[in-house]
Amino acid sequence: MANRRHVEHEAENHERWLISYADMVTLLFALFVLLYAISQVNEKKYDEVSASLAVAFGEVVNISDGNDSILPKAGDNVTLSEAPVVDTPAVVIPNIMPTLREQVSSQMSTPGTVEDAKANLAVQSAVAAEAADQATLSKAELALASAVSSAGLSGKVVLSREERGLVVTLITDDVIFGPQSATLQSAGEKAIRELLPALKDAGSQLIIEGHTNTANVRPTLFPSEWELSSARAGAVARFLNGEGIPIDRMHVAGYGETSPLVPETNPDHLRLNRRVAIVLASTLTSEQRALLAGARAESEISEGQGDQS
Repeated sequence: MANRRHVEHEAENHERWLISYADMVTLLFALFVLLYAISQVNEKKYDEVSASLAVAFGEVVNISDGNDSILPKAGDNVTLSEAPVVDTPAVVIPNIMPTLREQVSSQMSTPGTVEDAKANLAVQSAVAAEAADQATLSKAELALASAVSSAGLSGKVVLSREERGLVVTLITDDVIFGPQSATLQSAGEKAIRELLPALKDAGSQLIIEGHTNTANVRPTLFPSEWELSSARAGAVARFLNGEGIPIDRMHVAGYGETSPLVPETNPDHLRLNRRVAIVLASTLTSEQRALLAGARAESEISEGQGDQS
């Protein structure tokens, strides 16, 4: 009896098409997700970039009129004079670049433009500093003049304006300092105390200068007129410090008889040249003074040329 082998046939799978269908659906889903993602434009960022480019290059074109391209078509009459409509992104036209290069080139080709601008700013700053300085000194001068008048110190205290500041001159007669003495007397303390409120409020640096006259009498208690004048200036500075003016606001200098106030031809030169000066120093720097002097000189030259023409 012949052996019969039982051959089992594999059942046919009628659902293989589902695999291909699932792959296709997955791919389509991924495609639509990708299309959706790239279709979402951050309009705010786009507008900011467009506006920045428009400002940088100076000329813009509008795409709010239904155009599907930012480039001009053949035969189109493109004008850049109209301003872009609000809420519409502005796009730069490529052919404006030569104009931009010309503008930059013209600015860069002008020599000294940056240096001139810096110089003008420095002069303007110096002018503003001078105005503030003069206002401060004028306020102090009014206060000191009022104090001198009310205390009856006219003739003993003289106010004057100089380039270095406001000068308060104390005529050091025998009432303020004794002959050949650097001891501040009570009458001198009283006179200076009348000036204290104005000196404190001014806030300026104070330069206390001592001066002697040209009398043919040498000091007996000091080696020279320099030491005598310096000692008198130091005595005034010590008194001011004791009355509340900080040391760091004061400087002391002695000039002896080398810087007279009036010449010897003045009949009262011995009394007037024997003095102590309190200088309310100007806050202007030497650089600012030089700038102001140069600006005034240029102004005078310009005015002279204008008159000649």
